[in-house]
Amino acid sequence: GGMDLVREKHREMHASVEALTILCSSGDSNWHLESLALFWPRVQIVDIEYNTREVQPDTLALQWLCAAQDCALFPHAQLYRLTARWAGCTEVFEHPLCSAFGRDLATRLALLDWLPPLAGDQELEMRFYKYRMLFLTAVSFAMGAMAKTAAGSRAMEAYITYLFKTDIFAPTSIELTDAQPQHLQAVLAAINANTHNISYDKMRATTSTAALQSSLRHICFDMHNMASGRDRIIFCAVHFPKLESLIIRHSPDFRLLHGDTMNLGVLFSLRWPDLVELQLPFISDQYAKTLQSKCPALRFLLVLPESRYERWTAYSQSFTPDGLHGLATHWPTMQQLVVKYAFRHALSTHNIDVAPMSPSRISFGSVKRSTLSRRTSMLPISPESQLPTPTADSLPGPWPRESFSIHPKHRHLCVLRMPYLQLPFSVALAMLVDVPQLLMLEFAPLLRDPAVPLQGLASTLRRRVSISSSPQLNAPFADSNVVYQLGIAKHPLESMVLHDACTTRYITTSWIQIMNTFLQLSAVSFVATSQEDVTIGSRIKLFCSRNDAAFDVDIDDQSRAFQTRTDFTNSWGRAEGLASAR
Repeated sequence: GGMDLVREKHREMHASVEALTILCSSGDSNWHLESLALFWPRVQIVDIEYNTREVQPDTLALQWLCAAQDCALFPHAQLYRLTARWAGCTEVFEHPLCSAFGRDLATRLALLDWLPPLAGDQELEMRFYKYRMLFLTAVSFAMGAMAKTAAGSRAMEAYITYLFKTDIFAPTSIELTDAQPQHLQAVLAAINANTHNISYDKMRATTSTAALQSSLRHICFDMHNMASGRDRIIFCAVHFPKLESLIIRHSPDFRLLHGDTMNLGVLFSLRWPDLVELQLPFISDQYAKTLQSKCPALRFLLVLPESRYERWTAYSQSFTPDGLHGLATHWPTMQQLVVKYAFRHALSTHNIDVAPMSPSRISFGSVKRSTLSRRTSMLPISPESQLPTPTADSLPGPWPRESFSIHPKHRHLCVLRMPYLQLPFSVALAMLVDVPQLLMLEFAPLLRDPAVPLQGLASTLRRRVSISSSPQLNAPFADSNVVYQLGIAKHPLESMVLHDACTTRYITTSWIQIMNTFLQLSAVSFVATSQEDVTIGSRIKLFCSRNDAAFDVDIDDQSRAFQTRTDFTNSWGRAEGLASAR
């Protein structure tokens, strides 16, 4: 629609828009300048994403900045952000429009006097460095793309040397994507050898000599392999002393796959005193213990492998619910814990200890108080205990657990997501008492109806989602004392996500009554892994709406993702055979 469509949208939305984002490429017409020339009375952030072949701030970038600074067009603008993509590199520049540069500006500008002799156009080269010194806040490198040529490798090493070992560029965020351990090794070797003849001691205003870069607050390593031959991750806490956020991603390259897929090198050899956010692609009981001693200030911990690798056998090395329990209880200031990672059934002696009592209705009129331990002490022998015991050769997957408590009470935890941990409904409710500020809970229900033989679980849709007030078909066992405590405390739970709950008789009228006691609960999401689950989920949603559920029911259709993981599981043998052949 060109500018006509832009003007039409401007008339509709200009009075409410607070962030204006423009995406363009070099060679485009001047429609982006015309868009900026319109009146945007409430816009606070002007964000331009630009694909270019040039590394210099060209005339367009300067024109955009002048437009964002025009108070007649943007009377309330606070920030102009330019994201420039060129030759495998993405740079983010931020121009505060209402604040000064700070007292250390003259000190930092003086560092430019110690630059080595510049080749080519001296004025152009100096503008390159000065612009980045003043405005560069984040950098992303596609290391594989830039290392394809010798010239690209030299340019990447020179740029990263200035990023990591001088205060010329002082970004707060760096992302290294498409990386191999040898890439990181080459960068550190170039810095140590000072192949670019940089006066490190003269070009550092705040960073100590031992560290690489103290301005960094966030760093992301997107690795193809964790180890390659003798090469490992060679960065640790001494290199980035002020780091607050560390993200490690892993996209395994089977062509170069090394046997040690869970080797993080020296990453946690020293303490990270200021690290508050950590994301890893895998975990083990041993790594869980290491994190407890090396990351004392953690508040956000996420274990997020790529979706199809959640049950990869090479990842799951002795990770058990005990390791998960350590992650959930060690940090009293933890606010978010996400472990989307399957368990390795390595304990051949593992059995399920107890099972829930036959479901019974909960009376909300006069609640009889009793403890969970007294109720469960009289439970019959569990049908689940007769199930086959997982062995070390089992594929990684969910782990049934009849007990999982968090003591002492965790008063800061707001998000707890553990989709591969199977818990009885009673245990999940009791755990909520231990986390009085939890807003989101994700788990897999562990439910077997003692009245239904195990061989009868593969029942029809009608039997699977029975709608009845008969006692033997009521909600899962829930301790009345726990329900009473949650109601009195007005627990703030807002969202619950349930896995494997579309294939059992889990939802009944008394279950809805219990869930209605959470006054802030807005949605319960059922994860569907097949079209049959989607069908059952639709019936669950209808049943809840007809029985006065105070919350919404969502069906999260992950059938395609589940099928992708299944297909990938079947291809492991062929992929590993290919890797060994190479």
